Amino acid sequence: LERALYNLLLNACEAVASNAGEIEVELREISGGVEIRVCDNGRGIPESVRGKLFEPFVSYGKENGTGLGLTVVQKIVQDHGGDVTVEKTSVAGTVFRLLLPLTASSESAPRRPGETKPAPPPMARTKQAQSE
Repeated sequence: LERALYNLLLNACEAVASNAGEIEVELREISGGVEIRVCDNGRGIPESVRGKLFEPFVSYGKENGTGLGLTVVQKIVQDHGGDVTVEKTSVAGTVFRLLLPLTASSESAPRRPGETKPAPPPMARTKQAQSE
């Protein structure tokens, strides 16, 4: 999740004017989960690009970049059982909203470095009778 937030904050930093921009990160508990909002007062995202924002190689307003940042954000958030949306975008800025469950299933729960997934239960093995 750290990478997802980093990507959203990096995009917000690139969207705001160098000294006049504002970025806010809001975190609040909601029923069964947590909501994280990353808000900026940057240039906004045109309607023509909004529907494609989470597709690979889509970028807006940058000279550099791969267009993978929001695709990565979406993948990470979905892997944690959540969802990410563009809540608002206009000439007054953009708001990205992440909704995440408070508890994740054991399959999607993040793991500590070096921690491995539990091994699946052993499969039953049968012996074949050999003909003599």
